[in-house]
Amino acid sequence: MKHRIAFCFLFILCTFSTSTSQAQVLMSLIFGDKLNNENNLFGVHVDYSWNTMSGVNADGTMKSFNMGLFFTHKLDENWHLNVEMLAKYQRGADGIPFYDLGDPNLNAFYKDAKVLRKINYLSIPAALRYAYNGKYFIELGPQLSFHTKAKDVLEVDLPQGDMTLDVDIRDQVQRFEFGFLTGIGMYIDKERVNALGVRFQGGFSDVMKNLDGNQHNSQVAIYANLPIGRGKMKTKED
Repeated sequence: MKHRIAFCFLFILCTFSTSTSQAQVLMSLIFGDKLNNENNLFGVHVDYSWNTMSGVNADGTMKSFNMGLFFTHKLDENWHLNVEMLAKYQRGADGIPFYDLGDPNLNAFYKDAKVLRKINYLSIPAALRYAYNGKYFIELGPQLSFHTKAKDVLEVDLPQGDMTLDVDIRDQVQRFEFGFLTGIGMYIDKERVNALGVRFQGGFSDVMKNLDGNQHNSQVAIYANLPIGRGKMKTKED
């Protein structure tokens, strides 16, 4: 019961924290040693991802570095539940064709630019894992994301130098996004607590509000889950 209360309190604090790094330091100091035992793992999630979006005619891939917190509960040797709270999480696309900016002067400057779309989210992926021999696992589950910021970046190379324009598109992006994740991974150390994996994260709902057709985010990520405070933890073998 204490672990459940601590876990709920953890995510409330993380959600309302204005700084990802401050939240992680605070959580590690308060909960690091208490949430890590033979059945529970708590720590930092980091990943590097390649992102695309359907329905916007993008010809490139937007790359992002994401991070947050994770909590893994081992139901038994084979079945594990993994929940993450990603406070720094970005999706989007690169190489979107130029569109009318609503200003003739800006159109003249940026008509040859391609658009880099960056959308920041608070995201909660939750996956059920099946681990073979307690080490190699496959995972599948839903993902709910709440968008916080969104912008299109246009850059052109002119004789007088590079020019960059940031266009705020928050009003054009759906507030919530529903999706899924699936992937493979492994626990890499002797105690089988540090996890490395590869994921595909896709969308069920449209990203943009007023565009025709479907605009779904797609992301391929290489990630690591790194527990906090494991050095002081006593395992069953101890």
